[in-house]
Amino acid sequence: MGCQSRQIAARKPAVVVPGHMAPGVAADLTAVEHTKKYLLAFEEELAKAADAAALKAAMEARFPNLGMGVALDIGSKVAKGEMKWG
Repeated sequence: MGCQSRQIAARKPAVVVPGHMAPGVAADLTAVEHTKKYLLAFEEELAKAADAAALKAAMEARFPNLGMGVALDIGSKVAKGEMKWG
């Protein structure tokens, strides 16, 4: 775990609420580890992807049925410089 995720784990929270989550997903410390894995994978795929469509496809392949369609679409475009945020 990274520094921040270790700090969260050290507090032993009873409930962890991610910024995005599908119904029925555990709201405990597994959410922190899942988010960390997702963000590390995004950075890895971002470096390899030719464009936003390729980045989105790679992330959907790695995390199928995540339910992040719109957020991943926008995030991929912003990260690849195809769209401005804000």
